[in-house]
This record gives sequence, structure tokens and C-alpha cells, in this order.
Amino acid sequence: MKPIHMIFTIFLIITGIVLANSTFIVTETERALVLSLGKVDKQVNKPGLHFRRPFIQQLVKYDDRILYLDSRPEEIVTKDKKRLVVDTFMRWRIEDAIKFYETQRTLQNGRAQLNTIMSSTTKRNLAREDAQEIISGERSNIMDSILNETREEAARFGIAVIDVRIKRADLPAENSQAVYNRMRAERDKEAKEIRAGGEEEAQKIRANAERERTILLADAEQKGQTLRGLGDAEAIKIFADAFGKNPEFYRLTRTLEAYRNSLAKEGTTLVVDPATSFLRIFEQGR
Repeated sequence: MKPIHMIFTIFLIITGIVLANSTFIVTETERALVLSLGKVDKQVNKPGLHFRRPFIQQLVKYDDRILYLDSRPEEIVTKDKKRLVVDTFMRWRIEDAIKFYETQRTLQNGRAQLNTIMSSTTKRNLAREDAQEIISGERSNIMDSILNETREEAARFGIAVIDVRIKRADLPAENSQAVYNRMRAERDKEAKEIRAGGEEEAQKIRANAERERTILLADAEQKGQTLRGLGDAEAIKIFADAFGKNPEFYRLTRTLEAYRNSLAKEGTTLVVDPATSFLRIFEQGR
């Protein structure tokens, strides 16, 4: 390579390096700070191509969008001495990039600071409330208090807190199991009491039904015997009247009844004297 060509190549390389360190692009979702020796020279909020002094000024960019911070579940103690596992999240953005840089430097530090703020304010506010009020979901006043305190503390670092919410507020796993076991034991006890009451009521109903059945059968039997007695008396009276009016008819009836009783079974054989009065009807019929 000729010396002139080498010099030109070196010039282009140096020029490229200088330009690369002299220009920077800011997108619509970014905010940039131009620094000199760690001090902020200017803040760039408009998107587009911008310039800086090469090798002297440094560049720091931050995300200008709304960011999310999801904390790890933490255990807190409520006003009524109950332990709860609370999981919260936050929406936030960098409001003052200069103040954020001076206090936090990086997004990682900012997130750690916000996590500490959110954790402390959440614990402080929930410690003033009963567990039932927190778990029930009727906690708008609690969340407003947490949000206001978080905003006030985060503003010192150039951070604007948009919202803070509780995703989950539950009893610890071991407490949940104990509560479940206690509730199950209470329901089992209640079910046994209900079954015992039902069995007792069923026995009363069966006893009453059996007593009523016995009374009804006794009354029916008594009425039946009374009616049979009246019928027999009426029949005896009719027979007596008939026999009194015609004694010969009475003797005929008695003899026929004796025949029926004696010859009721098939193949019955009678051994009697033909001259006996018992066979007189047969003799008269012949």
C-alpha cells in the first residue's frame, strides 16, 4: 500500500471514531443525559440526532416509558397479629432524569430503591389494619394511603409512581392448611350434629307413626268385633224367630247342617244303623 493511501485510510478511521463519539440518536422512548467528568451538562428529551464533544462528554440513556416493578412476596404482621403473605406491583417512570442520575445512577439501583420504598410503605400501612379487611378486598383506602406515601418518597429520586397494587394477600401455607383443617373439623362437627338431629327427628316420626298405626288397628279391630257381635246377635235373633215359628223347619236345618259337617270331606264313609233318626230325611225323600 502506498504511503498516501495509508494516511488516507488512517484519516478515515480517525474521522469515523470522532464522528461516532460526536453524534448520538435519541428515540421516542428514551431520555438522554450528556455528562462531563460525571457532571450533567445537558438533558436531551427530543428524539433525533444530537451532538456532543467527543472523548470529553459521556452519554447516559434512560427509558422514558412507564415501567413495571413486581416485588417478591413478603410476610407481614397485621394489627390483629395475623401473618399474611403479600405480593405487590408498581407502575412507575423516570420523571426527572437528572435527579434520578444523581441519586441512583442506574435503572437497577432505581428498581432496588423503589422495591425498598414499596415494601416499607406496604408493611407500615397493612400493620395498621386487621387481616380480614386486607383479605376481603375492601381496601381502597389502604391502597390510596400506600400510593400517596410511595409517591412522596419516590419523588426525592426523580421517580413518578403511577400506581401501586396488591396482587395477592393470603395466609402463609402452613396457616392456610391449619385454617382449612379447622374449618373442615367444624363442618364435620356441624354435619354430625345435623345428622344426629335428623335421626332423632326420624325416630320421633317413626314412633308417632307406629303409635298411630297401633291405635288405628285397635280401633278397627274393636269396631270389627262390635259389628261381628251385632251381626251374630241379629242372625241368632232371626234364626230364633224362624225356628220358633216353625220347629219342624228348625229340625230340618239342624239335620242338613249335620249332614254338611259330616260329609264335608270327599270320600267320607258313614257307618250307621239305617233305622236311626239321623237318616230320616233320606227315608222321607225316597
